Amino acid sequence: MLFEIHAERSAADKKIFYYDNETNTLKSEDGTVFEYPQIPEQNSKPFVPFDRDRPLKKSRAIQLLKIQMGLSCNYSCDYCSQKFVERAPETSKKDIDVFLEKFKVLEFDETKGLKIEFWGGEPFVYWKTLKPLAEAILDKFSDWKRKPQFSVITNGSILNEEIIDWLMKLNFTVSISHDGPGQHVRGPDPFADPDKKKQILGFYRQMSRLKKGFSFNPMLNAQNISRKRIYDWFVEFTGDPNVVLGEGGIVDSYDADGMQNSLQTKQQHFEFRRIAFADIFSTGGQIGFKMQLDKIDGFIKNVLSHSNAEFLGQKCGMDDEHVLAIDLRGNVMTCQNVSSLETGKNGESHLGGNLDDYDNVAIKTSTHWSNREECPKCPVLHLCKGACMFLDKEFWDVSCANSYSDNVALFALAVEKITGYIPTLIKQDELPLERQDVFGTIYEHTEIEKKRIIPIKIVSEVVGEIEGVEVYGQSRVESVINTQ
Repeated sequence: MLFEIHAERSAADKKIFYYDNETNTLKSEDGTVFEYPQIPEQNSKPFVPFDRDRPLKKSRAIQLLKIQMGLSCNYSCDYCSQKFVERAPETSKKDIDVFLEKFKVLEFDETKGLKIEFWGGEPFVYWKTLKPLAEAILDKFSDWKRKPQFSVITNGSILNEEIIDWLMKLNFTVSISHDGPGQHVRGPDPFADPDKKKQILGFYRQMSRLKKGFSFNPMLNAQNISRKRIYDWFVEFTGDPNVVLGEGGIVDSYDADGMQNSLQTKQQHFEFRRIAFADIFSTGGQIGFKMQLDKIDGFIKNVLSHSNAEFLGQKCGMDDEHVLAIDLRGNVMTCQNVSSLETGKNGESHLGGNLDDYDNVAIKTSTHWSNREECPKCPVLHLCKGACMFLDKEFWDVSCANSYSDNVALFALAVEKITGYIPTLIKQDELPLERQDVFGTIYEHTEIEKKRIIPIKIVSEVVGEIEGVEVYGQSRVESVINTQ
């Protein structure tokens, strides 16, 4: 689809550009195309569309494996994507041998590399299982010179010297989920404990000094929308202006809490876009959020090389046939944030099958961006990449709106880098006015009062202990009221 982009350097210096989101081509009003002198060959495979009627299939040849240890966590954070997910029965180190036997159905290639992510819940709730599991997997690849790369995301609260030493010994990449100045919105703050703060800072400095992978992973939400404010907080916290911040996108609306923490009004969306643009533009990108900066640079590269939409994958990468999410029972799932017992938003099970019957594994919960009404008509398609592929109905609508505002700011930054002009208007008749008007400065916008579902009480309860750590169970909405 072709979009007419109105952009400016100043009130007296304005230009019009044209962007085609299918061919990923940007040109000026006189027809000059922005491109590399030599266009590199496209090495990717065209996408294969999928939905519940044409399920997503997986290859045996795996390059990224996500192992779901279980969904139990010692925290119950406000907008956790797993909060309302039905819990499968817990596993333990007794399940490792059977898991490794099932593991043999998968194929790995040292020349292509292998990344293995260990997921919770909180992964270190499962420390007595995770440790022997990771060591056993590493032993299976003892003849590889290029060892598998392990990674883990944690809330940091259970880390101790034993775990830290082990993570460093096995060359883990480590990320700690923390929202900086907005952590109070997310949930408990492990840094409020002076001893834990000292320990985590010591760990961070060791990893940084040895140039090992380490990041703090903040998320944005309606109450915490400035990446610069978050970056400044982490610079003060670590004393390091080169601190690496992962994630950094605005929350998806997986559930009632996700909706509550999303951008609600047009004016909130406009404010978010203005701040998101200014935070990066005013600092020249010295802002720590590597993922957002890489998205901008990647989009610029793809525009200048005309990388066609037919090669565009999903945001999370779980559409890739070489990426797999499994639990310790060998169940294949949509992704690491669900369970084998959970039903997807489209009514299909998140359980796609088992390693025991791999040829019949099929993911029916998800929809490829090309099969959604909005995505092929969207100017930020190549940045957004279809948002979360398993969301549907009102959850999809809210997440789509969040993702558009997040990515249209990055789109504007990329176009400015290419042309020297800042987009203020993206004209296309099928695009709503609040999406055409990038920063809310062109048109008048009337807020539409929506029917809202307001949770009265969301209950999260400790349901027991795992390896001596109290853990929360599946949250529930106890009562709601509808208001017009």
